[in-house]
Amino acid sequence: MKKIILLFSLITLVGCSQFSSRKDQSQNIVFQNSVPQGKYNFTIISLNYPQNYSDKISFYKTLDSNLSNLNDVQMNGINLLISNEMNQDFSSLLNTGWFDKEILGMKVVEDLTNDDINYLNKITVATPENAGNLQKLLNKQYYLLLQLTDNEYMYNSEFLYTELDKSLLMESILLNRKSLVDNLNKIKKNFIYSINSDVTNSPVYSSTNNINLNNFPNNPVIFEKSADNSGFKVLSNNLIIFVGNGKNVYSTEDYDFTSNVVTPKSLDELKDISKNSTGVSRILNWKRKEWRKNSTNENLEQKFSAWEEN
Repeated sequence: MKKIILLFSLITLVGCSQFSSRKDQSQNIVFQNSVPQGKYNFTIISLNYPQNYSDKISFYKTLDSNLSNLNDVQMNGINLLISNEMNQDFSSLLNTGWFDKEILGMKVVEDLTNDDINYLNKITVATPENAGNLQKLLNKQYYLLLQLTDNEYMYNSEFLYTELDKSLLMESILLNRKSLVDNLNKIKKNFIYSINSDVTNSPVYSSTNNINLNNFPNNPVIFEKSADNSGFKVLSNNLIIFVGNGKNVYSTEDYDFTSNVVTPKSLDELKDISKNSTGVSRILNWKRKEWRKNSTNENLEQKFSAWEEN
């Protein structure tokens, strides 16, 4: 009878420590970068990314303007949620300075594909009457590049533009875009990618709680939307941070992590959002401490073992 009572007490104690809201000593964590003990909130910014090219141009101008108004501390609090399309455009911008159909303007006219030609032919702009097909395409390439800086008025429909004209214009555009590229480089360390993005060694976000963690062994931090949980869990390969205010709160003696997603109506809100947010890059390099049994569990297990031997 005593064995049964003791076994029930042990199961109850261990079960409560693992499944109820608690300070979980078994999940102690250390970071490569110095992260003082305390509470940290990670605000994930989900932007309404435009679908068409002209709206993207306007979006980037506004984004660049607002990022330029942030100091370094404020920039470090910007955790931007990156969709697949944003990832493609941002990667292209950061690597080349160009994105989307702009790449058509960079190509030598003789290297244009059939798809490129079909796209350029849809641009309604006048070209010289005596121009051949390649010259007309070159003029349309030049006009396309002028659109980037809102300088369509500079286009001369009677002028035969050359590859040199186009190269000089491209240099000017890249100089004007340098500020945007520099600002994106400053915040890319805190990019959080959509769970279906093909990225590794970077934090990801899942809008559901039924993900297979075996598919993400190289993603150090996973933000998981949850209606039931809040706080964080430390697993073998992943640090799971729950997004939401669920009643089951997971934390440790040293750290309390929370997270939320916001969709600003205007990019002007970035400064206010960054005030109460920590950049995820601070916690990417982490290591789980060895699990240590507490003295209560050890004593109960020792007593139970002794009873078994008698």
